[in-house]
Formats: sequence, C-alpha cells, structure tokens
Amino acid sequence: MSVLLVLSHPDPRSLNHAVADRISTVLAEEGITVFRHDLYAEHFEPVLEHEEIRRRFSFDDVFTTYVRELHQAGGIVLIYPDWWGMPPAILKGWVDRIFRPGIAFDHEGKEFMPKRKVPLLGGKRVLVCTTTNETNPLSQEAMQMIWQDRIFSYAGIDNVTFKTFYNVRESSGRMRRSWLTEMDDVTRRLFSEF
Repeated sequence: MSVLLVLSHPDPRSLNHAVADRISTVLAEEGITVFRHDLYAEHFEPVLEHEEIRRRFSFDDVFTTYVRELHQAGGIVLIYPDWWGMPPAILKGWVDRIFRPGIAFDHEGKEFMPKRKVPLLGGKRVLVCTTTNETNPLSQEAMQMIWQDRIFSYAGIDNVTFKTFYNVRESSGRMRRSWLTEMDDVTRRLFSEF
C-alpha cells in the first residue's frame, strides 16, 4: 500500500516539515510506501492554464507523476499552515490542477443532456494536518467543511481525518514534541489497517 504525502510550507525548519518527517517515518515503519512531495522545494506550478483546462491534461512530468501516485495511493496526507483561514496558494493550485475532471471525478451522460457526476477516488483515506496561530478550534471548521464537502466527497472520498495544532507561535518545544508523538498515534490509527 502507498500514501501520497503533500507538504506545503516554505520553511524546511517549520513544524509542518517536522510533522511530515514524523508521518513519513511512521508510515515506513508500517511498511507503507510514501510518495512524498514538498510543493515549495519542487517549485510546483500552481497556476491552472487555459490550455491545460481545454486539453484536460498536462504534459508536465511533475503533474503526471502526481496523478499516477494519486491513483496508486490508498491514502493522502496534506500538511500545511493556516494562512488567513486557508491553505497556502501553492496547495490550492495543486488541488486545482490535480483534483479535476478525468482525474478526481468525471461526468457521464449524453451530449447536451444533464450529466451525472462520477467520483474517481473512492476508497482512499485522507489525513489533513494543519498548523495555526489561532487559539479557537472553531476557526478551522469552515476550511474543514470545504475539504470534506467540496473537494474530497466530490471525488468519492469519505474517510477524512483532520488534525490541527493551535497556537503554534506560543507553543513550547515540549508541546511540539508531544504533538509529534500524537501524530504517531493518529497516523498508525488511520493507515496501519491498509
């Protein structure tokens, strides 16, 4: 079994990177292959161009690698900081380019007639891990609903787990270490049954 892990933080010394390292280690210990990507380090191009929409495909090798790994993986892990209540633009661009017709969902039906949506990613498990300086847990509800209802369920994914670390700016080293240990349990619980 394999998991596609997508990290979206520009600072390699960030808590987000430490979480990605920890999850990758736990998955490897469980015998799960990790397709790990750091969108900033890879200089992922987040802009969905008109030609790519029209063709319904990209000839970019990075794009085709993501699509292949997305279809092959039984799980997806997204790790990112909350910036203004949303993920970084680079991750939104990744979703725009990767979770699209023909890849994450499609439509069936006769030409010029109502179409039926067909999810293409059913059966996958997802872990969305977010860091934020917010202290109010309600601050993440809107974004979680977007992930759950507008993105993942549209693609046929119902098994979604959210983990948010709050008040990161004020957190101590001890607190961050406990969060990383907590991620061990969350990761094993979600993915060890593959």
